[in-house]
Amino acid sequence: MRGLIITLILFATLTAIMIFNFYFVDSLISNMENEVHSLSCTPSAENTPIFEKLKKDWEKKSIWLSLSVAYDDIEKVTDLIDSLNAANETQNFVQFQIHIELLLNALEEMGRLEKFSLKNIL
Repeated sequence: MRGLIITLILFATLTAIMIFNFYFVDSLISNMENEVHSLSCTPSAENTPIFEKLKKDWEKKSIWLSLSVAYDDIEKVTDLIDSLNAANETQNFVQFQIHIELLLNALEEMGRLEKFSLKNIL
């Protein structure tokens, strides 16, 4: 009977950690997507403070995010933020639009992989 109780406690703890992880990742991704959507549609100097905030927030949160998200996914988002910033600085409209879409897709994929669902659990 003791073994069953211990197993149930461990299962409940693991489930709670998974739920917390989902909400943490989901809130981080939502915040990042909102910041990316707040960028103007064209490269401009007014985007620079948004990039600085985006980069700073991402660097802080990615440390905790690395506990559950693959290193490659984190590096991909980091590289896309840097590429988006470079396209903004060089005023390259086409690359700016491409990198916005790639960044949003990478964030969406990260959220999908960390979603709390039966499919992801199994």
